[in-house]
Amino acid sequence: MTSPASAPASPPSAATARRLLLQRTDGTMNGVDFARGGDDNPGHLDVHFINRIRLRGTLAHSRAPVTLTSKEALPELVVHPIDERTAWTTDTSGRPVLHLTVDPPAAFARYTLTVHSDRLDPRFRHAVVSVGQPPGGCADCTAAPAEAASGSEPAIAIDYLAKDFQSFCAALSDFSAARYPRWIERSEADMGVMLMEALSALADELSYQQDRVAAEATIDTATQPLSLLRHARLVDYEPAQPMAALTVLQLDVAADGEFAGAVRCQAAADQGQAVDFTAGPGIPGFPAAGAGAQPRLDRRWNRYQDEAGAVPGLVPYLWDASRRRLRQGATSMWISGHGHGCYRGQALLLDTAAATDGDPPVREIVWVTETAEQTDPIGPHDVTLIRWAAGLRYDHDLARTEVAGNLIPAVQGRMTEEDFTIPDGLSTASVAGRLAVARSGQDRSAAAYLCTLAASPAWLPSPALDGGVPGQRPVITLSTPAAGTGGSADADTGAGTQTAWQWVRRLIDAGRAARVFTITPERYSPARTTEDLSFCDYDGGGTTIRFGDGTFGCAPAPGTTFTARYLAGGGAAGNVAADTITAVAPGALDPPLWRCTNPFAAVGGADPETAAQVRDRAPQQFRSGLLSLTSPADYEAAAVSFSPGEGAAAWARQARAALRWTGSWLSTLTIVDPVADEPAGPQRSALADLAGLLDVRRLAGWESSVGIAQPLWLDLHVTVRAEPARRRPDVEAAVRSVLDPRPGADGTTGFFGRDKWTFGQPLTASALASVIQSCPEVAGVTLIEYRRTSAARWRPLPDILRVDPAQILRIGNDPDRPDHGLLSVTAEVTP
Repeated sequence: MTSPASAPASPPSAATARRLLLQRTDGTMNGVDFARGGDDNPGHLDVHFINRIRLRGTLAHSRAPVTLTSKEALPELVVHPIDERTAWTTDTSGRPVLHLTVDPPAAFARYTLTVHSDRLDPRFRHAVVSVGQPPGGCADCTAAPAEAASGSEPAIAIDYLAKDFQSFCAALSDFSAARYPRWIERSEADMGVMLMEALSALADELSYQQDRVAAEATIDTATQPLSLLRHARLVDYEPAQPMAALTVLQLDVAADGEFAGAVRCQAAADQGQAVDFTAGPGIPGFPAAGAGAQPRLDRRWNRYQDEAGAVPGLVPYLWDASRRRLRQGATSMWISGHGHGCYRGQALLLDTAAATDGDPPVREIVWVTETAEQTDPIGPHDVTLIRWAAGLRYDHDLARTEVAGNLIPAVQGRMTEEDFTIPDGLSTASVAGRLAVARSGQDRSAAAYLCTLAASPAWLPSPALDGGVPGQRPVITLSTPAAGTGGSADADTGAGTQTAWQWVRRLIDAGRAARVFTITPERYSPARTTEDLSFCDYDGGGTTIRFGDGTFGCAPAPGTTFTARYLAGGGAAGNVAADTITAVAPGALDPPLWRCTNPFAAVGGADPETAAQVRDRAPQQFRSGLLSLTSPADYEAAAVSFSPGEGAAAWARQARAALRWTGSWLSTLTIVDPVADEPAGPQRSALADLAGLLDVRRLAGWESSVGIAQPLWLDLHVTVRAEPARRRPDVEAAVRSVLDPRPGADGTTGFFGRDKWTFGQPLTASALASVIQSCPEVAGVTLIEYRRTSAARWRPLPDILRVDPAQILRIGNDPDRPDHGLLSVTAEVTP
């Protein structure tokens, strides 16, 4: 006889066993789970099914694919025709739901619903459902008395300030005392107390998570690097990233040859840790193919005597022992011997030891432009003349100077490669190797893919970032076999065909079809994997590759394998002193490298900004740059700074803005004065671009409109009296020179120059006469006349000629365009 604890479990019923078979993922049949009537519409029924197998289009093609019969001799209900396109939906688990419309019976009754489909198990084609309006309008008549009885229970006060374990325990204890007054047990061993403490612990954890999530909403309380980055970008502030230090390596090799691999060396930092430096093809700073002279390695250019005893080949030659100083500004020097193999564009190091121990050496690099082999006839000695373009910055004592080649640029960090694969949707069963993280949306479809790198890439200065703005750029490349190649080698070259994805700072700037990615300061680690899904935890700081979602940047195809090649490193630790990079990684270069050093200190390395620095500097960026336009001065400044294209000059010379009430809403009118008179087409295009710029920066509730200033063209005739003994043409030319709006030989304009007039500026006769009389040839002004059009009659110029606020006075004085104002001068000469 067995005890109850060890007794075998009773076998499941036949119906339960058959239901379990239908719930298997490899099944082909489905079954009706249950059916329920609509809460608000008694003529509406929803039929739910057991598994996810699709049933659309499988209903029997008969007059009644779904029937509703009653055991109480009630007439069969009429089911309205089923539209296969709209009648089928799915629930939150992806199981099909059939929506039916029936003629409700006169009284509330139970019916047996039968679905006729060859895809349904015969045992699970039926379901019992209540149809019609229940008495009193309550669908659950048995629950109504209980709900009515609950109204007599006392109201429980809720402590909304409870946030930790102790306060939650106190709140639950008060609740239990009020709701269950006969339960007075408070022993820790009591089951009720244990459940109360377990609930309090869970509430404490949820409260902590709520506080952590809420803290990320502001820049002052955010703790995660990704949150701080996004807050800073809201005010157009880009936090500084870990910058890699740059230097130059001087190599001594054991054999001649071309670069066949990267040079990886190390230096000991202040704290004793090793700092990696890398140089060679594919490394930032190394000359690319076709960009000029490619560095080569040669034993003749070594700096020190090698292990075999071979002496350096580049030794300065002294023609006269008393004249051994190479002066500042020199552009050439002599080297002993012939056949050094120096080439145009080669970098050579001039290293002069200090005359006194403890003083720093004098070092600089020159780039060879020309070499010439000659012979010293007195020696005789073979000598070689080496020339360079720029003069030396320092004096060099050739008796203490060493010359060496084999110089290559190096960058702090170590090149690293990682492979990862995009999973097939959210399933991980069909893909081997390292997988990217699939972030899913509410419909359980992959919305974005992310992959966390093992290390953080280093950054280097970028001369043109986001439309020509200098900034920073990560040293990373991402490639994948091109579509249709399968990663196979090219038939002609034998090289693998790959497609490179481009890095962008923000995915929101990318188009729908752009093959781009970005990197974000976050880390995801695998947590657990089930049969269908792979779950990952967010672990805060790190570096993650993030792809687009199909709206901002295209999403990679499932199953695609990527290779990420990046420079791992960066930081202020890379700013090592000169002659400290001496450790060479074994087998790092072909031909073999037996010695290296850095003649100059590494510079440019910088640590990323801390959270405190971002919080302090981001608001300063907000204050230094206006993000929205509020006052007329803001609109005017934005219009004047507008340029129609990248690198183009400012389009408007000046602007005038005014706030207006249209009678229905607020509006701002901005009138601009273009720098040049453009044709109508380009002028309208530039004006439309300016309107778009102002529109995106306007305040909500305000409209923005733009226009071009209307010039007030004038014809002006000036009559002056010349000084005695002055010729009429000379006097007239002098007056036209001080008034002419067109630039002269020195680039300056006269009184009517376009740069001297603004909106609504009046023309005063006294100011004009003062300028004319400043000419030494003029004795006085006799008459000044003007007219607005060539058809109008001439009128004497008044003391003040008013101009509308939206107009600018103009006199073009271009004979080819007489409608744009002409300037004429007549001089009266005294006999």
